Amino acid sequence: MYSFMKWLAAGFVVALMVLGSSPVTQADEGPTADKVAATRHISYRKPDGLILSTGNLYFTSHDASTATVWRTAQSASPGQEILLYSEPGARFGDIVFAQVDGNWWGYFFSTKAATVTIKRVSLTGGAATTLATVTNIDAVNSHRNLVTDGVNLYWQDVNSIRKMPIRGGAITVLDSATPNTPTAGIALRNGNIIYASVAAIRYVPTSGAITSPLVRTIATAASRVTALHVVSNGVYWGEQSGAVRLKVGSTTTTLPSSAGLVPTSISTNGYTAGAAQAWTQCGSQTCRLHFDFPVWRSSMAIGADALGVTVTSAGDVFWGDANGVHRQTF
Repeated sequence: MYSFMKWLAAGFVVALMVLGSSPVTQADEGPTADKVAATRHISYRKPDGLILSTGNLYFTSHDASTATVWRTAQSASPGQEILLYSEPGARFGDIVFAQVDGNWWGYFFSTKAATVTIKRVSLTGGAATTLATVTNIDAVNSHRNLVTDGVNLYWQDVNSIRKMPIRGGAITVLDSATPNTPTAGIALRNGNIIYASVAAIRYVPTSGAITSPLVRTIATAASRVTALHVVSNGVYWGEQSGAVRLKVGSTTTTLPSSAGLVPTSISTNGYTAGAAQAWTQCGSQTCRLHFDFPVWRSSMAIGADALGVTVTSAGDVFWGDANGVHRQTF
């Protein structure tokens, strides 16, 4: 527990991730109901994985025959996407990026003929390289389950947390815990991977576990954890019941949420808890996007299959759903 508290106290650099939404009517609930928000499409393509860089969005998508990796500007309009790589008969998932040997690369899960691999492609486009074949990963339903520190790639499968050198090589098991909950995603913060094992939220050092998972448990949810987000002084999570919670120190706070809808992604734009917060929640055919900003709270309906909400430092919100990639500005 001491190592976790030391981790909480340390500073870190947030790596923002992005996904899109659909334009719909907003219902203000907060103290500044006259505040106007504008929603716009960035792309009409439904994302399977998405990440935000300083000025661009990188995302994966698929149609009936082909999977594709795209690049587009944060301020782009539909039709301005640039194709980086495509592959017939495949389905791509989470994507992350890193600068390696002076070049920028995108790393992503790929599923083809029931085989899951990790591939990389130049962020300027070109052929993709397969770095590893991996097992026990639901690349379709897992989101934010691939992270990197520029040295290694990290992910979670049903049995463990694993890492691999970013150029490829041997895969190392960091933590063995069964069952795990890979669909909640993982987070990398100051030398620790934060992950969920059903209702338990735990951490493991990137060098590997040397203690029992029980002593590395940060929080225990009331039901299965479905989404995770970590800040310097605490952790946010969503539960199968629909609850969205935040734990800072020994205090757990329940945030306003939509009963009966499962949280699918959470984000903030600050290094500490209490900044601008947003999360998505979904049912079988409907989703909602919640904003909880310091001076404003709202909730609105969005497209189905919402994922990957991200709040930028400027307070803009990106997310993805069945209608494409979207940007909300205030």
